[in-house]
This record gives sequence, C-alpha cells and structure tokens, in this order.
Amino acid sequence: MFTKRTTLIGAALALGAAALAAPAQAASGNGADVTKFNECSVYGSYQDCRTGTAVNHHVSTPSGVQSTSSSSNYTDTLTVTDGGTVLNTIQTQTHSHMLVRDGQLLEVGQHYREQTTDATRQCWEREDSHQTGTKVQYDRDAHYCP
Repeated sequence: MFTKRTTLIGAALALGAAALAAPAQAASGNGADVTKFNECSVYGSYQDCRTGTAVNHHVSTPSGVQSTSSSSNYTDTLTVTDGGTVLNTIQTQTHSHMLVRDGQLLEVGQHYREQTTDATRQCWEREDSHQTGTKVQYDRDAHYCP
C-alpha cells in the first residue's frame, strides 16, 4: 500500500523518537511529546540547517484501543557558508496515525508533503494513504517538478 515515502516517514518518526530521548530537546504538553529542531551542521563550505517540530502522541482508551499519532513540520536549508547564499530549501510535513485493539490493526494512515525550492525551480511531492483493517480506502502519490 505504501510507496517509497513510507521509508522516509518511518525515518522521520524514528528521528523524532530519537530526539525525544534527549531531554534537553524534548518537552511535554497535553500528553504529547514535542521536539523542536534548531540545529546546523557545517560541511566544508556548506551549512545544512533544520528547524521545526515533531510531535508524538500515544493514548490508551478504556475500551482497549491504542492510538498512536506522529506529526512533523520542519525545514532543511542548505546555504553557502561564505556569504550565506541559499542553495536549496526543503519543507517537509508528515502525519501518521494508527489504531490497534487486541493486536489487531483497526486503522492506519500516512500523509507526506515535501516542497523543494532551489535557484531554478520549485518542486513538490505528496503521498496520502489510509486503510481500515485490511481494506485500503485510498493510496495516492503525486509529484510535480517543472
């Protein structure tokens, strides 16, 4: 059901979970674990920065349903360190949710959006998928890059 973006969403969720393990970066509010990104790395004459947030939330209901959801919204920016010229900006938004009861999958959905901007063009990619039990309601993937 899920395309190549499943791996990226999984990696983003794992990144969010790993970041949550670092108490200096994580904060809690309303039952959710929130991670804020504001970090840069320098590679030779280039600097790569990530800013944004990731939110993970898990709830157990009295009826035995386990609800897990994760969302992220962040921007990666690649700049030249000498002069600060922006070479590339990637804005990424993800959301996934899952409902499970007694080890049985009730519902799962993933939504992914990425917009890439460089000096010559702007591209975007989007994936949306949803299933209940074993029935797929939709699985859409779109890409546009002029």
